[in-house]
Amino acid sequence: MQSVNIPTLVIIDAVDWSAVYPDRHPLRNVGEWFARFLRDDASLGLNVVHAAGPVEQAVRAAGVIGVIISGSPRDAWVRDAVNDRLCEVILECDQRGKPCLGVCYGHQLMAVALGAKVGREPVGVEFGNVAIELTEAGQADPLFDGVSERFDALQSHQDAVLSLPSGAELLAWGVHTRIQSFRHGRWLRGVQFHPEHDPEILRFIWEPRRTTWKDRCSFNINERIDQLRPTPTGPRILKNFLNFCRMNAQ
Repeated sequence: MQSVNIPTLVIIDAVDWSAVYPDRHPLRNVGEWFARFLRDDASLGLNVVHAAGPVEQAVRAAGVIGVIISGSPRDAWVRDAVNDRLCEVILECDQRGKPCLGVCYGHQLMAVALGAKVGREPVGVEFGNVAIELTEAGQADPLFDGVSERFDALQSHQDAVLSLPSGAELLAWGVHTRIQSFRHGRWLRGVQFHPEHDPEILRFIWEPRRTTWKDRCSFNINERIDQLRPTPTGPRILKNFLNFCRMNAQ
């Protein structure tokens, strides 16, 4: 009997957890952060692979319709083996007509792969609920289908894309970090914010950082953590990306 390739979305988990996060904690699961919004029916396969693992093999597998690269405490602008390999994966997705979504670190890494400048956000750490505005191009892009021109998103980053890649279009912007989303060509999209996060996940990540990061932030980190609110637009954006992948499956 001939096997059938199930349409599969590859999620590249780029997080290296420190020892302060318990191994068996249910929230220490990057793949599940995304999968809970994408696991809509049995017709979709989800393959979670760590950034240090066989990412090339996973992306090239039969049936793959799209790729998501997660956030990470890693610096996208540093030259190392993992960053270099993921940059190659991003460019390969573009060349092969495979939709790729970069989130936070993934967004920054996509800009690096395309030759843009990435580094520390000059204004400092951006964290919590932040207002995002779509450009005219963003309002017309399938990634933001059904999303209001101005929406709330969860942020957690100290690095940023400092210049748009050549030929890219700005899809969304913010006051603190200007480049919140961009598109390059047909297949590549990045978002600086975290559509996969909710307050519970961000509190889990930032609880051990309350003391060590308070002097690095220009705001009261304890108040910001305690005031986190859900952002229902995030799941919509992830589902829009999945729909785009399905519509363009080759």
